[in-house]
Amino acid sequence: MRPSSYQNEMKSTNVGTLQLAQTWHKYGSCREGTIPIYRKGKVYNPTILRKNHHPKFSPYKTLNISEPKDIREGHEYLVIELSGNFLGAQAKINLWKPIVETPSEISVSQIWVSAGEEEVKNTIEAGWIVSQKVYGDDKTRFFIYWTTDGYKSSGCYNLLCDGFVHTSSDVSPGCSFSEVSTLNGSQKDAHFNIHRVRKYKSSSNPVGYYPNILLTQLSRAAKFVQFGGEISNTKSKGQYTSTQMGSGHFPSEGGLKTSSYFNWVQVIDENNKIRDAKDAGTVVTNPNCYDLKITKDHYDTNGYGFYYGGPGYNDKCR
Repeated sequence: MRPSSYQNEMKSTNVGTLQLAQTWHKYGSCREGTIPIYRKGKVYNPTILRKNHHPKFSPYKTLNISEPKDIREGHEYLVIELSGNFLGAQAKINLWKPIVETPSEISVSQIWVSAGEEEVKNTIEAGWIVSQKVYGDDKTRFFIYWTTDGYKSSGCYNLLCDGFVHTSSDVSPGCSFSEVSTLNGSQKDAHFNIHRVRKYKSSSNPVGYYPNILLTQLSRAAKFVQFGGEISNTKSKGQYTSTQMGSGHFPSEGGLKTSSYFNWVQVIDENNKIRDAKDAGTVVTNPNCYDLKITKDHYDTNGYGFYYGGPGYNDKCR
């Protein structure tokens, strides 16, 4: 599987940017055949990066709000998901800088692909994250993650451990985006793509790849694909967190330029054909705090997608 920030088959749109611009680009560039190296700050926390990314439920298990709270305690999810045989998944994700209440909490928007039974489950993740505990600041950053045993002991974020082969001279996992969206203003987004390929294709501008020998369950196809957001909730103030997901606004508050979005949400099927993720199910673990709405707005220019997000703590979410 080769994660990429761009996908040629995606159509352009007039809603946001079509490139993944990172802050380091304003200081220069890397020659072809070389890669940018993320320079770690004084508060960079490699211990956290090595620790497992533990959701409270399986990333591909369908949940609903009637299920016991202890299944999902500590995390909230807004996700659309599909099962089958997939060679990849891709979407254009709106970039925001959500407020994260405490350094120990996170706000993430991403794509998951996975395969295998729980003990040997392979998962690749790619998207953007705000995590003060990991990076020492509240910047919105591009990240990747992998595990081969269901988040138990293997895997890591970005390039901290052996596994991901970084090939791009333009994009660096772990680095921040140079611009994010503003409420009722300019919208910024980036293409994210995880795709199994037999041969390196430079035209798709891949960030890099995971060798098949590392992710054996994913070497033929992904069985589950998810798109959406996640936050962690430590209740550090004795009440529900005010950590935002996406823009921090519900889809019901206005859609485009208010709520965060995923556009051109697509999967690559076992015949290597790209199709919309229209038959996806949804997971909304706490709709009073964060919500998701499938949309057909501007389908000709934005494709199949959804609005998602929320503020966390409010009158109905305590």
